[in-house]
Amino acid sequence: MNMAVRSDTSSLAPGFRPGRTLRVFGMRRSGNHAILDAFLRNAPGGNVAFFNNCKRAQDPLGTYRSLELRCDGTELKVSDTLAVSLEQLGQAPLAIVSVEDAMPRRPMRQLWDAEEQIVVIYRSFLNWAASLLKKLQGNAAYGALERARIMTNACRTYAKALEIADAPSDVQLVLYDRWTGSEAYRAEVLSNLHLSQSDLSLGDVQRYGGGSSFQKGAQTAAELGVDRRADQMADDPEFGMLLWYVAHETDLAQSIARHFPDDAERILGLAETAGLTFHLPEGGHA
Repeated sequence: MNMAVRSDTSSLAPGFRPGRTLRVFGMRRSGNHAILDAFLRNAPGGNVAFFNNCKRAQDPLGTYRSLELRCDGTELKVSDTLAVSLEQLGQAPLAIVSVEDAMPRRPMRQLWDAEEQIVVIYRSFLNWAASLLKKLQGNAAYGALERARIMTNACRTYAKALEIADAPSDVQLVLYDRWTGSEAYRAEVLSNLHLSQSDLSLGDVQRYGGGSSFQKGAQTAAELGVDRRADQMADDPEFGMLLWYVAHETDLAQSIARHFPDDAERILGLAETAGLTFHLPEGGHA
């Protein structure tokens, strides 16, 4: 059931009328931009406007962090004037709006008078958490306490993604782990979103977000060992402490166990590897 409610179009580009809109939600380090790049590469007709990292409840035309335009599959130069930039795309292009570190809420205000699909990208817990923590550790502005705050808040939003995955809806779920491991899965997702399947490759490592947290020199997505991130952080005390918290957050631990049973078992082992031993609370299990 589509619960979207139409909103007024921004005056920043009053003539912009996409033919279809994909609203894409996902946590940082969940493979968002690798998947979004495939959406761009497979836009029908090659005409697409990508509004990156927008604010969830606000007009993307006024809140995007960056804008990418493609016409006939070729990237266009973005001018200083948004309306002029968007005019280059012609009539009824595909619009892709990404929102990071937030999940969709219903009802949502429809962005334009066009068909709209909601996409939620997520990743297995351990590899996602390891990648995000590694990224934060590389930022000198964040101390241990600030990293812990960011990680625990991110885990709360991650839990909402699993709640969406638990409930049947019109949302298109995309599991990054399956995306990287199966060309057939990539084709299925693209088909569900009415995109072409002309390029089913994993593509290049994207410039957004600084690329890989672990492999700075990697150029292609096929080079990335995205399924080994938890192993690479196995002896990190901060990672172990995070897993200790997660194991004691019963609802989250049980949700992880439903979706990623192998992760649930490894959470205990990895926490102990990092020098932390504990017992689950009474009635709790991972």
